[in-house]
Amino acid sequence: MSIAEYQALDLRPGSPIATDLSARLTEEAGRPTLSLSAPHGANAESPAFFTPVMLAWYQSHIVFARRSALAEVKRGFAQESLASGNPGFLLEAKRDEIEQTKQEHLRAGLQSFYSRVDVHDREEEIRRLRSDYDNRRAAHGRDAGSWNPWLKHGGVAAIMLLEFPLNLSSFLKIDFLTPALATASVTLIALLFAFSSHLIGRLIRQWGERFGGNVTARMRADSYRHLAFGLVLFLIGAAAIVFSRSYLVAEALSRQTALGEDGGSTISIYGVAFIGNLAVYASAVAWVLFTEDPVPDFAEERRRLDRLKRDSQKAYRKGIEREEQQLILQAQRETEQWARRDAEQARSLRNYGTCRSRFDEVCRQDARVLGLLDGYRNQLAIEARKRGVDTRFTYDGLASGETETRRDIDGDAYLSRRLALGYA
Repeated sequence: MSIAEYQALDLRPGSPIATDLSARLTEEAGRPTLSLSAPHGANAESPAFFTPVMLAWYQSHIVFARRSALAEVKRGFAQESLASGNPGFLLEAKRDEIEQTKQEHLRAGLQSFYSRVDVHDREEEIRRLRSDYDNRRAAHGRDAGSWNPWLKHGGVAAIMLLEFPLNLSSFLKIDFLTPALATASVTLIALLFAFSSHLIGRLIRQWGERFGGNVTARMRADSYRHLAFGLVLFLIGAAAIVFSRSYLVAEALSRQTALGEDGGSTISIYGVAFIGNLAVYASAVAWVLFTEDPVPDFAEERRRLDRLKRDSQKAYRKGIEREEQQLILQAQRETEQWARRDAEQARSLRNYGTCRSRFDEVCRQDARVLGLLDGYRNQLAIEARKRGVDTRFTYDGLASGETETRRDIDGDAYLSRRLALGYA
């Protein structure tokens, strides 16, 4: 076949070739996910950003005739030689060959990088966490709130420092405690209240997710255990505080009796003495309510995922980023070199203009092919919307500068990607 035979392909709307493409629309219109051909390193056999149906149609009706037409163009360039003695060439084909070589090296480098045990295990954990997180995000219709353990636990610790001025004087009244033991006792009570307020505050914040109707038996049992443990910690701390207050209360009652004053009842005195501790505990619970996500482990899972991603990106930068940048720069330099050689052959080859004219004829037919394919993917998007399907398009982007090469885009983003046919 030749350029003339490629041009003879009937690509008008309604032609058998065009009708065959339209007839395949139903194969993809209802799918939630479609894989696309590689966006880089594409060749005449497999152009970039094609869906499976587009690629099958192209390879069935177009590729053989187009490949023969390109071969005729390349033979025309190669019939004459440059001043260096090298044969002429089609610049666009050289560019695609350079891109293919670059992508092969990038892919080999990534495969070597991911074959390391530590990298592989981390990426598997990232994929697992991302899947779990995406499922939760879809179920709750939102992203997890930001979770900062330093802010959360640091706030509780700061609030619990107020226990020292409230309790230290009463514990120093206990005759069998030295000042050091009294200070240690107050510290222990602050820790008990801190853990208790964390457990109780989290349970209150996540009550519906832990005790609701759709909660698993295991989650409910764990929540009851946490509730019981939090209450026990609070009661232990409260009992210790009441015991220490008894020395102060006894001293106050003795003073009232000696002075003949009428004071409140013992219970009211204990209540007034303990109200400050309750206020501190309630403040800590309120702080936990403010910093905790309503969904159990949702924010924590997001933080773990973000941390692993940062670790992965750091390992990528340390491991292969420099080599990848060198490959990309090398490909750019080679492309520029071939562009300069093309300018040279434009001056020296007698048949350069004729060969470029033949190539332009191929490009005009390419434009008709791409017109049909653009029309197909527009109809694909329209049909998907009619069916209420939010189709996602996935592909591998190796030259992205990121460890995660898999890309996921929506229909509008896919339509914005320019289709092109390779020349290598």
